[in-house]
Amino acid sequence: MKNYAAYLLEDFAGDDDFRDWVHGDRRKEDFWRNFLKQYPEKAEVMQRAEQIIRASHVAEEALSGMEIRREVDRFLETANQAHRSDTSRFHLRRWLAAAAVLLVTLLAGWQLFLRDKNVISKNNNTSLTAPRLVQTANDTEAPIRVALADGSVVVLSPKSSIGYPSEFKGAERKVYLKGEAVFSVTRSSRPFMVCTGDMVTKVLGTRFVVRAFEQDKKISVQVQSGKVSVYSTKQVASANVRERSGVILTANQAAIFEKEQNLVSKTLVANPMPITKDSKVTNHEYDEVSLPVILRELEKGYGIAIQFDEESFRKCRITANLSNETLFEKLDLLCKTVSASYEIVDGQITIAGPGCH
Repeated sequence: MKNYAAYLLEDFAGDDDFRDWVHGDRRKEDFWRNFLKQYPEKAEVMQRAEQIIRASHVAEEALSGMEIRREVDRFLETANQAHRSDTSRFHLRRWLAAAAVLLVTLLAGWQLFLRDKNVISKNNNTSLTAPRLVQTANDTEAPIRVALADGSVVVLSPKSSIGYPSEFKGAERKVYLKGEAVFSVTRSSRPFMVCTGDMVTKVLGTRFVVRAFEQDKKISVQVQSGKVSVYSTKQVASANVRERSGVILTANQAAIFEKEQNLVSKTLVANPMPITKDSKVTNHEYDEVSLPVILRELEKGYGIAIQFDEESFRKCRITANLSNETLFEKLDLLCKTVSASYEIVDGQITIAGPGCH
């Protein structure tokens, strides 16, 4: 049975049971609370020992309680041999206690140095290990929901992870993503930034999807609503420090970041969705309606600019039932009717053809 009543500072600091209790082992809670009630004079020394233990408890390169106690014992034995001629056991004991505290403190400082060095090294490789970030990884086979402190919601795809602060402070809200996630960002005056390697997606409030798996050669951003800016962090030095080389995306537009070329290009999402509840966009029968009228309705309904020669297609009359088709299926049908073709250029749709005369 341990005689805790006779314990000094270095004894508590090296005791496994005491260290377990300090580190959160609630099974020992009742014992130590009862001990303090019985020996209240030990409260101060126990508090000092707790501070030393917490300072020395570092995740990286941490020494175990047994290792710390072994080092303390070794130091005490050496010091005891060097001071055998001391006639005062009381003074020797006090000196040994002070020396042991110094040793434990030095060990804790060394661990903190190793921890900081390791964190700096990791930060050079990935932003996900930035200090004071909450880390959430999805190791399941289904998406999981992650709620952020500002009310924003992240739906994290399988095999993906995200780092974010427990509370957003400062002039911006910044998170770090590996993999794929759908972001529903709460509107705020502080921009919301998703960092994925060398690419940053910046918004004020919107809904978008980011795909940034490490093994992929490309990073993609798809906007479902609102507006975002996408740019590379590898900027060429410019006299105008406010200038960024990137793209602005609106609903149904997407950005593709080529990792090797460090280039960002703009296109459309694979399946654009209507941004309005107007039934003319999703379900409408056209009877001899001018093609430019139909194209303007589609442009408004999907929020995508459609470029064409309005004068050339003015006399093109369309009779068709456009109901459950996707946007691209509708365009295929319309272009086939008037012998035209379309392509996607810089996030817009361009239609070309001979027109109707």
